[in-house]
Amino acid sequence: MVESDYNYYTPYEGNIICMNGVTGTVFTVKKEEFDLMKKVMQDKDLQEKHSELTHKLIKTRFLTTSMDDEKEYLKELNKRINSDGTWHLTLNPTQNCNFRCWYCYEKHPKGYMQPETVERIKHLVTHIFEKGNTNHFVLSWFGGEPLLYFEKIVYPLSVFIKQYAEEHHAKFLNSITTNGFLLTNTVIEKCKNIGLKNFQITLDGDKESHDKIRNQGGKPSFDKILQNCITLCNSYPEATIKLRINYNSDTIQRDFSKILSAIPENLRSRFYIQFQRIWQTYQKESNDELVKRVLDENFFKLKKEGFNLSINANYNKFGGILCYADRINYANINYDGNVYKCTAQDYTPETALGYLDENGEIRWDKEKTKGISKQAFFDNPACLNCKYLAVCGGPCFYAWWKCVRNKKNIECPNKKDKLDIDLPLFIREYYLGHLKRKALLH
Repeated sequence: MVESDYNYYTPYEGNIICMNGVTGTVFTVKKEEFDLMKKVMQDKDLQEKHSELTHKLIKTRFLTTSMDDEKEYLKELNKRINSDGTWHLTLNPTQNCNFRCWYCYEKHPKGYMQPETVERIKHLVTHIFEKGNTNHFVLSWFGGEPLLYFEKIVYPLSVFIKQYAEEHHAKFLNSITTNGFLLTNTVIEKCKNIGLKNFQITLDGDKESHDKIRNQGGKPSFDKILQNCITLCNSYPEATIKLRINYNSDTIQRDFSKILSAIPENLRSRFYIQFQRIWQTYQKESNDELVKRVLDENFFKLKKEGFNLSINANYNKFGGILCYADRINYANINYDGNVYKCTAQDYTPETALGYLDENGEIRWDKEKTKGISKQAFFDNPACLNCKYLAVCGGPCFYAWWKCVRNKKNIECPNKKDKLDIDLPLFIREYYLGHLKRKALLH
């Protein structure tokens, strides 16, 4: 047996955190115990002598017969995830938005989803369930700002799809990415009817920074959006919010435990705080030690105040696929009926991969989608020879697609050395999250 390349270690409070990226097993050991564990993994005679420890290391995949076995396991996991009965559909009711954030990659053309497109989507959903192999349907709303057309599109289509899922005994999950400005009491009450309980809402740093970026004719929005989040959690016990905080090297130096102090203590466990650097500032500002330090300080203070952290944007325990768009049974339908696979790009004829026809069939462009379902996107030499694969996942669909379209070899798309949240920080927070989940179970 040999030590897995997908083992990761980092010091923590005088001990060593040990994590296996394939199984997600994580624990701490003292330095002398760590030294023994490493010796055992590197010496077959010691493996026989310490048979009980060896058995545990094999069970958790810290020890493996060969790295080829681990790579094959990840490929098989990808296949299993892609055939687990899940269908994920993202709908864009509009590309229009009530804000105009300077960094947004979308052009925000006016217009919204017309009745004929709505009917085509209903036909698509009908076809999906009639095939009889869908036991979990994930519906996501994106834009533009989807709440601009909540009454006209989001609510009635959600009612239709939720009912269809229930009739076919499929688990139904409804989520939305919204700026939160239009999240009124009426909207919240109707969200309960359609099971729309997972919200991603963004704040642009602190109040001063946010109100400069997200305003309507100069009218500020920070307080209103934050209050809408509080109202949502107060009146909808099942709702959770991933509160994404955009930052740059300046705004991250604020104390966000104070900025978010208006959120009542009893609601904070429903908020998952995710810090995300504004991507246009990565090139000149990333990998800054000051940023990493103040990020860490904010993590500590926010957890102390009862908030959850969501740090899985850059690293994660590998679950078979990296992103929702990596699923074979995934489609993102724009308001105009064109079909895409990635929401993190502008919606143009070049990036469209097909369209939804009048019968509710997705007509994929065969040339543009060539090779999508043949193998995992990480099934290439660069990823398979990388020790970080199990906490990285390889290229997302869009990174893979661009390389294939341009007939380039797959290159590492993640540039981990340029990220503010590095691997040791991820391992630490993953471990602390594991302890928290363990405590809740007991």
